[in-house]
Amino acid sequence: MRGITLDEISESTKISRRHLESLEREDFDALPGGIFNKGFVRAYARYLGLDEDQAVVDYSSASAEQPPPPDQFPLEVHEKPNREMNPRRSSVPLVLALLALLVVLAVFWARNRGHRSEAPANAAPPVAAADSQQAAPAPSATPEPTAITPDSVGPTHTPAAVVPVAEHTFVVVIKAKEDSWVSLTADGKKTWEGTLKADNKRLVRAAKRIIVTTGNAGGIEISHNGRALGALGSESERRTLTFNPGGLVQ
Repeated sequence: MRGITLDEISESTKISRRHLESLEREDFDALPGGIFNKGFVRAYARYLGLDEDQAVVDYSSASAEQPPPPDQFPLEVHEKPNREMNPRRSSVPLVLALLALLVVLAVFWARNRGHRSEAPANAAPPVAAADSQQAAPAPSATPEPTAITPDSVGPTHTPAAVVPVAEHTFVVVIKAKEDSWVSLTADGKKTWEGTLKADNKRLVRAAKRIIVTTGNAGGIEISHNGRALGALGSESERRTLTFNPGGLVQ
């Protein structure tokens, strides 16, 4: 129960392991006999932190012998017993494990620090997002469209500026002459749907395809990469228009 081995008791009490095994088996005939047996019992009990006198009495009862006088004890314990559980457990493995953990953490920290220091020099410039304000303008072959903020709604008297067009994308601007229901889809993803109020605009940008669906084709005007296409239908006419980088498809 205390994690103490017979070898430890034998080393401290100088009682042979063979005699200790006989004592634990209560094989008293295998012991030297006489006062030595009681001395073994007393030393054994003292090392384990048991009541020595009671252990001798229990031995005498089991072996039909009388307990000796209290001053007769031929053996002495050369090491003070440690009554804690597992008294001989070493702390060396724990210390080594902590040192190994510290080494691993130091190596990991040093590698991460090296990666962070190299990142600014090797990092490539970020790719412009579809709606980035720093994207390259449309090719000079097409006129520059009226400036509006991407996906914003505003009146037609917004101050003029160049609409930024990201590389490998194209832009379609829908301007409402009167209140018109409009649905916009860019590269298969619906970006906006609702009623576009008169004198307001809506911009949509895509890389491959833009689909404009309206319930009032005569109430809106459309431009592609700054080139005005004008009205593409009559009032209250429902139309679905598809654009690609080259212009209107249908």
